[in-house]
Amino acid sequence: MQRKLAVKRLTASDLTFFEWHFKNRPAGKQKAINLNADIFIKRLYPTLLDYVQTQTGSKIPLDLSIYGPGLEGEYNLQRKIVRGNTYKNWRLNGEFVTNPDESPERFNILEPGDFIIFDFNGISVPVSAKAIFVAGKHLTDASLHVAIDSFLGNSKMESLTPIDIRKIINENFVISEHPINELVLDDALEDFVQGGNQGLQKLLLRPPNRKLSPIDLKKAKETAQANGRRCEEFVNEYLATQKTLGNILDYIWQSNENPVSVYDFSLDLPDGSRVLIDVKSTGRDFTQLFHVSLGELRCMANAERYDIYRVFSMDHDAAKLRIAKNVKDFALEILEVFKKLPKGIYSDSVSVEPSFLFFDGEINIQIDEMDED
Repeated sequence: MQRKLAVKRLTASDLTFFEWHFKNRPAGKQKAINLNADIFIKRLYPTLLDYVQTQTGSKIPLDLSIYGPGLEGEYNLQRKIVRGNTYKNWRLNGEFVTNPDESPERFNILEPGDFIIFDFNGISVPVSAKAIFVAGKHLTDASLHVAIDSFLGNSKMESLTPIDIRKIINENFVISEHPINELVLDDALEDFVQGGNQGLQKLLLRPPNRKLSPIDLKKAKETAQANGRRCEEFVNEYLATQKTLGNILDYIWQSNENPVSVYDFSLDLPDGSRVLIDVKSTGRDFTQLFHVSLGELRCMANAERYDIYRVFSMDHDAAKLRIAKNVKDFALEILEVFKKLPKGIYSDSVSVEPSFLFFDGEINIQIDEMDED
């Protein structure tokens, strides 16, 4: 699933979302943060208006986790997204947000021109969100504030990608304890639950007060499993189209019949040759590491032809595909390295940066709802 990320420049009226600002810096009676429709609707939730029109009410419950300013940790609240009488009037509101007892001046430092970064969760309708506040006057936020200001330019609100966030973090020396790092945590979690060491190392660097719960890990494993299945459905759709076009004679969804298969699909080409396919999935961007098992490497090395299908940037009904064809030499090279391991030592898998292999250009895949089982 593609991430639904956005950054917004806060106005004085947005700050009335907080009780202290409403009482001490009067700027109208809005008591809410505006969600600009050109981004929130057109970019993140284009079907939300249709959904709201089918409901008896126009209030969408939202589980909201607030972070910042500075290094302030999670502050969980239940709020609502509300649509006003016009299309453009979407707001995050509910009750006033008060300063927590343990940090009685937490939100007072915020000013007009500061920022909020949203990470919405929910495919067609937002159900939860992380909101990270960045204050220019907070020493820990200073470099991040400058970077976001540069990114937004004259815009009031813009969508973001995980690549944008990683670039902002890496180029502005944002410390690892800063809550903005929570927005790239999913990459580490995905890698970790698939057996990746890089994901583990990133998780171990998190501050002690931000430990992962068993529920977090369970959810990450379930998401990775669901993404894997969904990405194979996209490949199935793509191959069905290729068969209709006559580019392939036929294909078999092998892993659908045998879950322990060391390849996911096999297909027959018009020239009589056979291709085995391994689908490497991610709901995130193409550059995310993928993992190849020892069994897959051995199959790659011995197959007539073995391709890797990288499915990425997946949303509910759309995904992108890039194909690395005939990866036999890659497998042989890795297996040769494995032979040098001491007797009794085995490597079960390897983590691979996609840039190590040559992938063809992007292919867009769409699955229409009416075509789904």
